[in-house]
Amino acid sequence: LRRPWCAGEVTTAFKTMSARVVAVWARGFVAPADDELMHLDTYIDLEGCNLAQYNIFENDIRVSFNKLLGTETPHISMRTGCSSSVQFKAITSELLKRNMPEPPKGLPPVP
Repeated sequence: LRRPWCAGEVTTAFKTMSARVVAVWARGFVAPADDELMHLDTYIDLEGCNLAQYNIFENDIRVSFNKLLGTETPHISMRTGCSSSVQFKAITSELLKRNMPEPPKGLPPVP
């Protein structure tokens, strides 16, 4: 979440409501603390990046991160001690097993 493009993608997904969002929590992931969310410039390295040019502002990121990390967004925890291909297959399998909510208009249903 510390990379600007990641913050931009998460924010865009929540702002446009055009994608289903499932958080994948990697081993060792530590969510930003409240003070980091209040001062995103200390959490995200925005040097040389201007998300505002894409209509993505600090408060949008803050709101989106709170949604992503909150109980309203389903999440999957990654397995430990597995190769990346095993991780990918496990996450894909888990997503396909879940009874995901209906997609926003215009998105195809999950097979």
